[in-house]
Amino acid sequence: MKIIWKNVAGKSKLNHEHIVNLEYAMRLQVVRILINEAEHLMDYLSLVVVEINLSSGYVSVHEETPEPLFSKIANNFVQPETQKASSSSSSLVATINV
Repeated sequence: MKIIWKNVAGKSKLNHEHIVNLEYAMRLQVVRILINEAEHLMDYLSLVVVEINLSSGYVSVHEETPEPLFSKIANNFVQPETQKASSSSSSLVATINV
């Protein structure tokens, strides 16, 4: 799987821990989608291209991803939610719905 880290603002608003959690959540979701929707396509995971916007944390399937991988993933992908880890901490955590 290829990840395109898009950072148009210059400096990321996301801290390092959040970026790692976001990448893990995204990878986990893509693998689960493929297993649930089209397990026979798992061998082609290396063809999946995902773009992560570091300014907003928005994740999208890039158009470089060939069909039917693009449609299977894009149609089932749920944006990882960004939320506060605790009220006293300013660190962010990516969570995922699967």
